[in-house]
Amino acid sequence: RRATPTVTFGGVESASVSVSYSDTFSTEVVATVPAVASGAGVSQVVVSSGGSSAAASFQLVTPGLSVSCTSGCVTSLSGNTAATLIVGGFPLDAALSITVGGSAAPITTTQTVAGGAGLVTSVSVTLPAYAPASPAPEHKVWLTVTTITDASVTAAAELTYREVPRVVSTKFDTAGMAVTAAFDQDTNGQGSPNCLSYFLLTDLRAFGTSPHCVWASPAALTITLSSGATAVPGTQVPFIMDTVSSLDTLSGVGTGATLTVLAPDIKQSPSILIQGPNGIGACDSADLSVEGAVGRGATYSWSCFDNSAVHALVSSQTGSAVSFPGSMLSLGVPVTLSATATSFLGAVSAPSTLQVTTKSVPPPVVSMGMDPEPYKKSHGITAFASAKLSACAPPGAESQIVFTWVVSEGSQPKPAGEAVMTASGSSMYIPPDTLKGGVKYHLRCMVVDGAGTAVSVQRVIRVSSAPLVVSLLGGDRLAFRGSTGVTFDASQSYDPDQCSESAAKDGICASTGITFDWECALSSGGQCRSKSGSRAVASFAALSVLS
Repeated sequence: RRATPTVTFGGVESASVSVSYSDTFSTEVVATVPAVASGAGVSQVVVSSGGSSAAASFQLVTPGLSVSCTSGCVTSLSGNTAATLIVGGFPLDAALSITVGGSAAPITTTQTVAGGAGLVTSVSVTLPAYAPASPAPEHKVWLTVTTITDASVTAAAELTYREVPRVVSTKFDTAGMAVTAAFDQDTNGQGSPNCLSYFLLTDLRAFGTSPHCVWASPAALTITLSSGATAVPGTQVPFIMDTVSSLDTLSGVGTGATLTVLAPDIKQSPSILIQGPNGIGACDSADLSVEGAVGRGATYSWSCFDNSAVHALVSSQTGSAVSFPGSMLSLGVPVTLSATATSFLGAVSAPSTLQVTTKSVPPPVVSMGMDPEPYKKSHGITAFASAKLSACAPPGAESQIVFTWVVSEGSQPKPAGEAVMTASGSSMYIPPDTLKGGVKYHLRCMVVDGAGTAVSVQRVIRVSSAPLVVSLLGGDRLAFRGSTGVTFDASQSYDPDQCSESAAKDGICASTGITFDWECALSSGGQCRSKSGSRAVASFAALSVLS
């Protein structure tokens, strides 16, 4: 717990200061305002402790006098808009002087009207421009009413000056497939507008031939890249702001900005797999290629650490495919090829390896292909194999080739009797909900040619775990202190890897292992606290229904 700080108002120290609570997020201090000389207007309250201090402005007013803003209370930095004020407590015939942030606000009309406790003065003014000391989405500025004859008699109210939204960052997503421009406040942007609303056609081409724009939130515009995109970290793209304003449009629109596209904080590494034969004849060539999610502009690095001749051939190549003749290998001695991919964001994949062996009785050259990642429990998966007879295959090998598939749980092959499923033919379809989320599966395709020569090709895949679906019954709502109570019901949340949406809605969901953790935060970013006692941070039971 920190020591009690010193608090001053307009340079006068408070005689009574106490600390309600203090934690890593904030400290609440209660101080009694001392007598401060009248006429000081806007002054400073300063909290000091341990050699550090923080300050904020406060306004001195004359008891019994009041001013409130009833319309036009929010404006842009350029001002020149009308606001209506209700002034009370001043003599009805007093000549008033009105300033906003120290600048005069010309009075256009005044009239006496009925108020809650008698007659008051309705005043229309033209708000002046405001030049903030530093940028911020909005600025609270004091409007001060005095009489021309006595400036020490004051009433005050706060107005809001709204700045035009500013782009604070423009970043690729982790995979480099989209760019998000984040603004410093909620804007009037919504839906999926034409990207040409914000970019000239020549500038828009940095994001591809047909990029798609969507407001992911009022404060974030996401541009999904398309084919032909050239944007890389550091690319600068002019941005048209003449339709972008604050959410309430009172800031006015901007004149333009330049987006500097940055790399993401976390880069998604490419996921690759070498495709090619495990066995070839001495008269064949091994044709290898890389498949996977790598994105545009990827480069590849190839190596072979157990055969220097093969390494010399493949290490100089940076494309996604390499080839070498079987004559470079010793009969029956396997060599291991390795490849990595580097995305245009600079993220490097984990190595993928493949062993290739020359055989005296050359099998068919077999390769396996699959639908692209990610693999999901709720989606079907298609795998397919192709077989090419060896150039030095024995007579009879050209007759019918037989394909047999085995899918087993785990990263190692298992007998057909323990398989999740088996299939025949050159392709295999795994229906939705056959595989479990978050689990690895071994896929093996065995190929036998007409001469009885057999070979297999295999791959290990991982079925992605679907994120938990959180369902909070009731939606957003307002609650008041006089309310009898508030209930939050998340009991229909479910794990899509364990049950379907319909089962969850029918209350027959078999999801297990779900835990619930409730948090409460203020719109300002602070933590919810008990309204009495030690002002402890609010905590809640780990239940699916909270009352």
